[in-house]
Amino acid sequence: MFRNGLLLSTAMTAVTLLLSGASTRAYAQTDMHVASRDPNARFLCTYGQFLVSAFTQNLNYSSGYASAWQNVAVPITGHGQTVGRIRVIEAQGPRTHYNGFTVGIYSNAASGLPGNPIAVGTGSIGPSCGPVKVPIPRTTLKSNTKYWIEERTSTPRCGRDHSNCTSSARLYWEADPNIKRKAYVQYQWRFSSSGHLNSSSTSPWMKQQTGPYIKLE
Repeated sequence: MFRNGLLLSTAMTAVTLLLSGASTRAYAQTDMHVASRDPNARFLCTYGQFLVSAFTQNLNYSSGYASAWQNVAVPITGHGQTVGRIRVIEAQGPRTHYNGFTVGIYSNAASGLPGNPIAVGTGSIGPSCGPVKVPIPRTTLKSNTKYWIEERTSTPRCGRDHSNCTSSARLYWEADPNIKRKAYVQYQWRFSSSGHLNSSSTSPWMKQQTGPYIKLE
């Protein structure tokens, strides 16, 4: 009983660390270093942002892992166009160990929320806030069809020989005050021990007050 309570407490600590200092809505970040010379990008880097993050902790005493993620998605409507790249504006958060992320086109599930991946690419964020162009497999979006653009990140996995190793990724998808589409945020956590999943939880997708900058090319 004590061990199960400790494992659950550790998993919830992972979620707390994942979300610490984060809001589920866009918020101002006025002290961010901006590299882009594009005045629009510079403005967006100081307007607001959405946290996209991941956290992993190696629990040496139980040969297990506590992990948590926060993903962000925004709906779009296809117009028969073919796209091969997604342009976003990104920044690194403090105390991050990893600057890679994925962004891609996802189907619309029966629930009206993000479904399965259709075309996903990988990008990386430099030390300064600015635009990132992520190539994806060329995909034609059907007219009058709802899709989702979703952004995720992950962390390098800690080796089991590293006692209490932690790894985190804290990235920011910059918000756009002119976008009409609203972002949705979801977080997940799970705990596994000795190769077995002990417990996990996934929040509902939560609608936000604004949306992130995105351009399909």
